[in-house]
Amino acid sequence: MEVHAHTHTPRKKWTHYFWEFLMLFLAVSLGFYAENLREGILHKKEVKTHMNSLIADLQSDIVLFDSVIDRNSYGAEMADSLIKLLHSDITNTTDIYFAARSVTANLGYYYTNSKSFDQLKSSGLLRYVKPKILLDSIGTYYSSFQWLTNQTELLRLKMDEIHKKNALLFESYVFQQMMNIGKTPFGGRRTIISKPSVKPPLLSTDAKDINTVSLNYHYYSSTTKFFQRTAIILRERAIRLVELIKNEYQSE
Repeated sequence: MEVHAHTHTPRKKWTHYFWEFLMLFLAVSLGFYAENLREGILHKKEVKTHMNSLIADLQSDIVLFDSVIDRNSYGAEMADSLIKLLHSDITNTTDIYFAARSVTANLGYYYTNSKSFDQLKSSGLLRYVKPKILLDSIGTYYSSFQWLTNQTELLRLKMDEIHKKNALLFESYVFQQMMNIGKTPFGGRRTIISKPSVKPPLLSTDAKDINTVSLNYHYYSSTTKFFQRTAIILRERAIRLVELIKNEYQSE
């Protein structure tokens, strides 16, 4: 009868399993770290690209602000002149017609080019914008336009009232002849119309009609001036944002 010797596999020490686990853990951790680092670098590049586009959007907003602020300021100034003329020199119909038509020809609306900001939001990249003060400033700027949109609608309503009640005083054919539109040397921002070639009559000199038209121009002028203050604040915000973004993303 043969006797077979049994071979025994030596038991591994617990330290061997510990080092195997540690090496596996480190390999997985380094893999996650490398992947996160790669994504972080990629997101940083994407954010920088979007930020450069955002600068271009903000600069176009600033150009629009400059144009509309100038036009609306001129319109409010002409509205104030018209009110003064209607209550002090009703015979100066040449300037009355000119002021009235200049106001309605110089209404501008504010809006923002938010394409790059919308892309940042939809892509989920906003959370990678640093520092937080810059992210907050961007959010505040674009959320402010919702209020400005509401003000724009109010301004439209005031202008609609002017259009409706101008028929009390002004002859349409005179307005038609005045529409030889030109531009001011100042960047062509204001719309300049021609003064009447002859002294035109007012359709009514009734105090009630004059007061109705004058009151509409007053409400328009007051609303525009309030509108302008907000627009100037937003313009300054846009300028500061451009500088903040350039300092953070173009100095790298």
